[in-house]
Amino acid sequence: MDFSVVILLSLSCIVHAFEYRRRCLLYKKRCVDHCPRLMHPYHTRCDGVTMSQRTCGEPRTFVIGFTCGWSRCDCNGDLLYDENTHDCVRIEFCTLPHTKRERKRQRGKKKPFRMSKRLRLKNYEDPMDQYIRGPRP
Repeated sequence: MDFSVVILLSLSCIVHAFEYRRRCLLYKKRCVDHCPRLMHPYHTRCDGVTMSQRTCGEPRTFVIGFTCGWSRCDCNGDLLYDENTHDCVRIEFCTLPHTKRERKRQRGKKKPFRMSKRLRLKNYEDPMDQYIRGPRP
């Protein structure tokens, strides 16, 4: 009797283990179980609008829209997410993004618009206009 109870309890634990789903929080474009230090989970529960993540590139939050069914790791308090180091930092310690410097192009004077000589047609009447007006007297 005792052995059958042990087997029954073991089987029930195994069955329930397959029903348990792993928690998925988006961090570094991967699915993780727990958020790292200085971060907390942010869940969308289909009950309102979703806010953007505060990053060094965009320190202000804005409404992304209505999303449903995903979670991510957000930085705690006034910290910002640094995309280069993948850490939460204060705004003073944000690293600059790795982009090429853009040069301003030297622009000269704008030339006036000219119609091409090939497009000029002398004494040309549109055949559709002739059809609508009818024959000339």
